[in-house]
Amino acid sequence: MTERWRIAQLDRRAVARAEYKRTAPGLLELEGRPCAVRDLGPGGLRVEPAPAGRVWQEGEQVTGTLMLRAGDRIPICGRIGRVDRSGLALFPEGGFWPSMVAIELERTALMQRHRERRSAPRLPIPAPTGDSRASTPLRDVSATGLRYALTPRESAPATGSRIEGSLQVDAETVIEIRGRVVRHLGREIAVAFDPPGLNTAVLALLRRRFFPNTASY
Repeated sequence: MTERWRIAQLDRRAVARAEYKRTAPGLLELEGRPCAVRDLGPGGLRVEPAPAGRVWQEGEQVTGTLMLRAGDRIPICGRIGRVDRSGLALFPEGGFWPSMVAIELERTALMQRHRERRSAPRLPIPAPTGDSRASTPLRDVSATGLRYALTPRESAPATGSRIEGSLQVDAETVIEIRGRVVRHLGREIAVAFDPPGLNTAVLALLRRRFFPNTASY
């Protein structure tokens, strides 16, 4: 197994992998437990953190279902090649693994999503003043994601977890959102929207609501 894992590590350096950087991680249901995939290649994948609820052992064979950006659900069978504080690393075993074509399509989709995110201007939402009942947890928003602050009674959602529902901006504005938690820093949560992202009409509404005297922002 050590030799096979060494070959997988060489593959990690030599072959382009789908890397979930600054975006929602991939979703893998591993032995029925949802977990976050950090990168994916023909020679293996990384899960961080390890799914809770049981002890994972190096060398253990595991099965699961990988959900790709295109919506495909791909069964996988692998063996744990590494267990550490970060999580798990798996390499394929048993013939069930995404094809090179599927991995390349996933990598292309991630790169496109990253370019869209970088090019999307973010609309900062001013901190509320006056009546505390009009306060908003929203910090900024763009076509591809948003940041919001947790209320005192809320706990931070896990990175990679799904977010669906209505975000109350203020008494007059509610935003319907669907996406995944990308990261959290302190009490602020960053969410990446599911494609195609936030409707431009909603962004226009927010501009009119918070920047009425700005023609273009």
